[in-house]
Amino acid sequence: MVELAVVGAKKSGKTEVIEGLVSYLVGRGCRVATVKHTSHSHRFDTRGKDSYRHRQAGAGLTIAVSGEEVAIFARPDMLDTRQLQDMIGRQIDIWLIEGDRRAGRPKVMVTRHLKEWSGGLPENIVATIGPERLADVTVHFDAGDYDGLGAFVSGTMLDKKMEIEK
Repeated sequence: MVELAVVGAKKSGKTEVIEGLVSYLVGRGCRVATVKHTSHSHRFDTRGKDSYRHRQAGAGLTIAVSGEEVAIFARPDMLDTRQLQDMIGRQIDIWLIEGDRRAGRPKVMVTRHLKEWSGGLPENIVATIGPERLADVTVHFDAGDYDGLGAFVSGTMLDKKMEIEK
């Protein structure tokens, strides 16, 4: 399974980078999953909706199904990202994780608003994208160069995965 995190300061453009990568990779036939990691504690379900009410009543896992999508709402102790990856990993070529700077997976660092970054830089930065370069990261893409970043990810991460699977 290939994982890549996109990290950066708040409002740096992480979501734009994820969108650009998804578009590039899906356009080349890759099966992409995204995970939005947040350090804030909040609920994603909508107060008053049936699925919210199920959870309020005590359900640890609630699945909402419509003709267009499936949503899973779970307490983190019942279902976490790693468990989801294990369950559907064979259906996905790459997991793009927005945020989660502490995990050991490879990371793309968005360099807009870098002066607002708190703490030291994360480990395993494989590339940067944005207006500023980092001295110790050799692979850099200008802001908005999603084709370049996508080709890099495809060539260095996905192609290796495909070779292993052959």
